Amino acid sequence: MSDVYIDSEGVRRHASMVDEAGRMCDEATAGAQYIDLHDEVYGILCSPLVLPLVQPLQDWAISELKNGADATAHVAELLRAVAADADTTDGNAARMIKESGS
Repeated sequence: MSDVYIDSEGVRRHASMVDEAGRMCDEATAGAQYIDLHDEVYGILCSPLVLPLVQPLQDWAISELKNGADATAHVAELLRAVAADADTTDGNAARMIKESGS
C-alpha cells in the first residue's frame, strides 16, 4: 500500500490561483464584449467590409471565453471541496485511531 498525502492548504492556495485565472478569463470576456458592442474599433472604412467576416468569430470567441471562465471557477470550487474532504477524512481517521487506542 502506498502512502498518500494531500496538502490541503496547498490545494486551497492553488484554488486561489485558479480563481485569479478565472478573473482573468472574465476580464478577457469583457474586452471581447466591448469590441463586439463597438464596431468602430475596425475603422469607418473597414467596418462594413470586416464585420460580416469577423462577427461570427467574435460571437464564438465570447461564448468560449464565458465557458472558460465558468469552467475555471468550477475547478476552483472543486479544489476547495477536495481540500475540505481531505481535512474531514484526516480528522475522522485521527479520531478513530485515538478511540481504538483507548
